[in-house]
Amino acid sequence: MTERNEPLGIVLGILLTLGLHVVMAGLILAIAVLADELATGYYTSLVVLLIGAAGFFFWQLLYVIPLVIWLQRRRNPGMVKGIVIAACLTALLNGLCFLQMR
Repeated sequence: MTERNEPLGIVLGILLTLGLHVVMAGLILAIAVLADELATGYYTSLVVLLIGAAGFFFWQLLYVIPLVIWLQRRRNPGMVKGIVIAACLTALLNGLCFLQMR
C-alpha cells in the first residue's frame, strides 16, 4: 500500500482484528459447549467461558503477533498499525472488565 492508502490499511487492520476476535470468541464458546457435553461436573462450561474471557488478552497474542510479523514482512505498515491499535484496545477493555469483576 502507498502512503495515501495508509488510513485504509489502518481501518482494514482494525476490522481484521475484530473479525479474528469474533472467530476466537466462537471457538471459546464451542469449547465450552463441548466441555459441557463431555464432563460430568457442574458448571463446566461456565468455568471454560470464564477462563476464556479472563485470558482473552493472552489468547489474542496467539494470532496477533504472527499476523503482525507476517504483515511487516509484506511491508504493509497501515494494517500493522490497525492491528496493534485494535489489540491494545481489546487488552484495555479486557483489563477494565477484569478490574470491574474484582
